[in-house]
Amino acid sequence: MSFFMTNFFNRLKNLDVHFKEVLLQSSSTIIIQIVGISARLVTSIILGRILGASGLGEVNLINQIITIVMVLSMFGMDHVLVKKIAIGNSNNDSIIIGNSIYTALILNVFISVLITVIGVYGSSFIASFFNNSELEIPLIISFIVIVPQTISSVFISGINGFRKIWQSRFLKDFLTSLIVLIGIGFYFFLNIEISLISIIFLYALGRVVTFFITTIYWKKLYNPIYKKSFFDRTMLSMAVPLLFVSSTTLLSSSVDVLMLGWLSDSSKVGLYTVASRLVLFIAFFLQITNAAISPKLANFFDKNQLKEMNILVKQVTLWLFIIGFVSMLFFVCFGSAILELWGYEFSAAYICLIILSVGQFINISTGCSGVLLIMGGHEKIFSYISGAFLLLNIILNYLLITKYNEVGAAIATAGTIIGENIIRVVIAKQRTGVLTIPVGLFSKG
Repeated sequence: MSFFMTNFFNRLKNLDVHFKEVLLQSSSTIIIQIVGISARLVTSIILGRILGASGLGEVNLINQIITIVMVLSMFGMDHVLVKKIAIGNSNNDSIIIGNSIYTALILNVFISVLITVIGVYGSSFIASFFNNSELEIPLIISFIVIVPQTISSVFISGINGFRKIWQSRFLKDFLTSLIVLIGIGFYFFLNIEISLISIIFLYALGRVVTFFITTIYWKKLYNPIYKKSFFDRTMLSMAVPLLFVSSTTLLSSSVDVLMLGWLSDSSKVGLYTVASRLVLFIAFFLQITNAAISPKLANFFDKNQLKEMNILVKQVTLWLFIIGFVSMLFFVCFGSAILELWGYEFSAAYICLIILSVGQFINISTGCSGVLLIMGGHEKIFSYISGAFLLLNIILNYLLITKYNEVGAAIATAGTIIGENIIRVVIAKQRTGVLTIPVGLFSKG
């Protein structure tokens, strides 16, 4: 046992240069991520205590709908941009970078305008689908800012391609959350009523401010903002299967909330979303490392450096496994007490929290298998896997929610996550030759 531990720590001291680079980039991102998650949790706690489970469920349901809409608006271009710009930046090819941004802007702005028009006029239908007329005006407010939100996402993907990892994560996920939290503080100071509409207005304001800040930062990285050369149709052909990948991946993580809103009520959505957002604390480490490792994987595939890639991926997954296991135990021990921060009624979500934390532990322990398939050019295979498990997820959620409400949603979601990630690991090994789990990492040689 002592020999094993000594060997383990000796190996940790001799991490390869690529892992150290990913670790360095991820460390800054972790700090930003903690700040952002803290802002989200504090905001959620405040809203849970003021609006109750039902009101919080309405806010989360609207944000989930907009998140799905944004995937359609980006049309898979976010992954394509990271790959193209990472290669262009590595080869000091400014033309590829500028033209990639130009192509994405042409396509994504056009799609986002269409979505805005359809969304504004269709908000009443969406509200009636969830049997809640109070969602209509907040949905209209949210759809109005889809265009600037889409442009922000294009530039954020470019920023990630430049390996500005923590900056891209901050702009993509957390600047809006911080603005919302600050806005709630102003509401308290000015005695403005906190309601569903006033909170959704803050989210819309946050997205507009994020658009301006993101544009300014991108211009500092790459000036002019884009280079008008030609519409790169190869990016479109790459984006189509990735749109399916992005859509199925997001729908898989959203179908539980959407179907709860449809088959149950907003109070169940409120309980469930608190648990599901908490377990994202486990998944966010995977999100960070995926963002940091994506440009590296693109370059490894471009230069056929499979040995280096294999070592990097396994070292990253080892740390993810350790972090995931500790996080899962933390929720098992302290989850009930944490949930009561939102109010006593939220302690009913403890069972959901445990079930979902197990699913996210498996998710993080299988590493970057999905990103590996995408960066290796196997987008279609990834999309087939995602599509199959999305269908399974919908079926399981429908069957289990109708019987067990939010607990049924948790069982269906966790089970789907576990199955999909195991399949991804197997397929990634077959297609790329890289096993994402750290088997053989500490073997001699």
